Amino acid sequence: MRRSGLSVATGFGVAAMLLAGGCATTGPTAAETEAFKGAVDAIFATWSDCSVNPSVDRFAALWDEKAVKMAAGREPAIGWASIREGRQKKDETTIFDKFEIKVDEYQLVGEYGWARGVYTIVTHPKAGGATFTDVGIYLTVFKKQPDGSWKVYRDTMMPLPTK
Repeated sequence: MRRSGLSVATGFGVAAMLLAGGCATTGPTAAETEAFKGAVDAIFATWSDCSVNPSVDRFAALWDEKAVKMAAGREPAIGWASIREGRQKKDETTIFDKFEIKVDEYQLVGEYGWARGVYTIVTHPKAGGATFTDVGIYLTVFKKQPDGSWKVYRDTMMPLPTK
């Protein structure tokens, strides 16, 4: 299996960022952790809803201005405008029948946090054709905004091998 240098570098970058953040703080309080989990759950609920009920504006609002979205087999979308444009193009050609995000782990370190888990996406082309099911794993990093809200800062996803 070929591994992308970008995904390996991103993994190391995320690890370094989180370790550095961990050295600078004594750790989040229980209230901060619960607030972060609630924010992540709300972001993923909106993400799922605006996939099945297309809304480019609602989707784009979830992302930090300097966000990066990476998916296996595709060039990364770098920056808010690129992520919005990519979603607009996807919504023009694809219908999302199901978009489910299951969180297996939440972690909070200072102004950053992450969630990882499993996603299930079921789509079919607007022009007609076969339904496609994608089940995979993801790691999403969130960044706390100046107003105290959270936005997606980095997102990477990879399909699991089909059985």
